[in-house]
Amino acid sequence: MSEMSEKHLTISQIYERGKENLEKSGAHWIYPGGKVGPPVKANREYLDSLFFEPKFFDPVEVDTSFTFHGIKLKTPVFCSPISSTPAHMSETSIADIARGIASAGAFIMLGIGGSSELQSAIDTGAPVVKIVKPYRRSDLIYEKIRDAENRGCVAVGMDIDHFYGVLRVDRLDMTETFSPQQTVELKQLISQTRLPFIIKGVLSISDAEKAVQLGASAIVVSNHGSGAFDFSVPSMIALPKIVSSVGDKLTVLVDTGFQTGNDVFKALAFGAKAVGFANSMLLALAANGSKGVELLINLITAELRRTMAATGCPSLSSINRQIIAKCFPQGSNLWKEISADNL
Repeated sequence: MSEMSEKHLTISQIYERGKENLEKSGAHWIYPGGKVGPPVKANREYLDSLFFEPKFFDPVEVDTSFTFHGIKLKTPVFCSPISSTPAHMSETSIADIARGIASAGAFIMLGIGGSSELQSAIDTGAPVVKIVKPYRRSDLIYEKIRDAENRGCVAVGMDIDHFYGVLRVDRLDMTETFSPQQTVELKQLISQTRLPFIIKGVLSISDAEKAVQLGASAIVVSNHGSGAFDFSVPSMIALPKIVSSVGDKLTVLVDTGFQTGNDVFKALAFGAKAVGFANSMLLALAANGSKGVELLINLITAELRRTMAATGCPSLSSINRQIIAKCFPQGSNLWKEISADNL
């Protein structure tokens, strides 16, 4: 890809080029089982029903910086946990993604993977969060947490939605590897790590409140790309209730199905502090390696910045739900607007 063509790519063109390159290599699409599940589809439809109230007079200077556990970043966009990349990609793919993340001033979460992959990501200079699976073997959980601490991760965490295995279309995999765990065990685990602990897969007020009680420093409201349950409540629907319940007690992050800077703005308006992208990062990697990842994050952040300017929001903390209106078609031409209080 030439420098000129790269500069003129849009977000949608990066996604399209990534898909094309994956298809040329014979790789299947990257959602579990190749399927985009109901929560992802519903999240997309809901995001597309949300509109902004612009304020064009008296323009403001915009700052998209985000502080995560004491680390100042350029953007509230992060890479959600990646456990593997399509088989045709290079063995250095995880490091390539992390390199793009570092250049864009963001942070990355990593899932299943060995110490060498983890170290390769850390060596790029990107802030790395290790998300550990809920293994049946508790000694393996502690081993991976200690490894993450020793290698210099900025935080650790766990995918609680994989307690019952990985959903691949209509089949559960790895049920013999993963297992439900009692909250008393999680509390002990969290108390024994010196790093901030993030619980991923929270979709209810009940789980969010338990995360606070357990000592978690952050949660990720997430459907895991439909990789856990077919009809778990979409993350954007769950988000505002969870923020209202625990948003002043820990950091609330969100992911699943977000694609653009406008999507990020909407999630921040609903109370999230940052928004995760995973499959999008793989597409950007397929489009143009680490440069593609860096470009994608920069474009998403640029779109977020433009929307913030157009709505009179100088900082991330100034984005709020009063700016959002929900609109949906009734018949062919009639649009109904619902006040932000009723979203």
